[in-house]
Amino acid sequence: MENYFSEPKGESYQINEIKQVPFLPSAIICTLTNSYIMTGAESKEEAREMLGSPKFFLKLPSIVIGNKDTIYAPKSGIRPEVEIGVVIKENTKNIDKNQVKDYILGYVVFNDVTAPGEFKKDWYYAKRRDPNDGEIKKMLIRGNHFRNKNRDTFAPLGSIIVTPEDVKIEGLKMRSYYAGNVIQEGTTDEFVFSIEEIISELSKIVTIPKFSIVSTGTVGYREASEASEYKIDAINGLMEVEVEKIGKLSNPVEIEKNL
Repeated sequence: MENYFSEPKGESYQINEIKQVPFLPSAIICTLTNSYIMTGAESKEEAREMLGSPKFFLKLPSIVIGNKDTIYAPKSGIRPEVEIGVVIKENTKNIDKNQVKDYILGYVVFNDVTAPGEFKKDWYYAKRRDPNDGEIKKMLIRGNHFRNKNRDTFAPLGSIIVTPEDVKIEGLKMRSYYAGNVIQEGTTDEFVFSIEEIISELSKIVTIPKFSIVSTGTVGYREASEASEYKIDAINGLMEVEVEKIGKLSNPVEIEKNL
């Protein structure tokens, strides 16, 4: 302890000179449409009836980037989706809602970047039975969330994990910005399904890997009449997302070249 109060040795750096590297998850499992506003419902109760249960899709861990890294946007448009990433601390299977807290390492800010204009490239037509009249007919099938979600740089993730002891999820403010404009502004009170419900449901489908991220889903858009189609023209500008008491991400956006 004799050197405790002595001057530090070695080089010193300003905090803005230090690159924050993101947490690198073993898997990214996202919750789809978990805001009652995003469903178009008037209340969480109506949205629960419409959704039935939490819905999921995957993002590849290889597309994760950190704070200040560049997002590359297709010319068809882009949008931020501010979310909370729940970090799972051990392999998780078949747990009840009241057990979920024992499997959470902490929370991290996450941007589920989306290119809505690319979604239609995964749509297709096939002959299927129409549930309305029982007739087999040519029908439009909305495909999976791949081209619109799984693009290089489309998973900005924070580097600081906030423990459950340090934050209560209820009522946290969530915002996103693009090119100086507020895009989303809401709170975690919009969530249709709680974190406990999401993780319990997911654990009954598959073993959730240790150190994976389970996202909560995002909040509603300020100017969207129909949330799934809402997109912003891709321009070179700054995209930011922030969750109160958990963190903030700031990423410059550049338009993809030669596409």
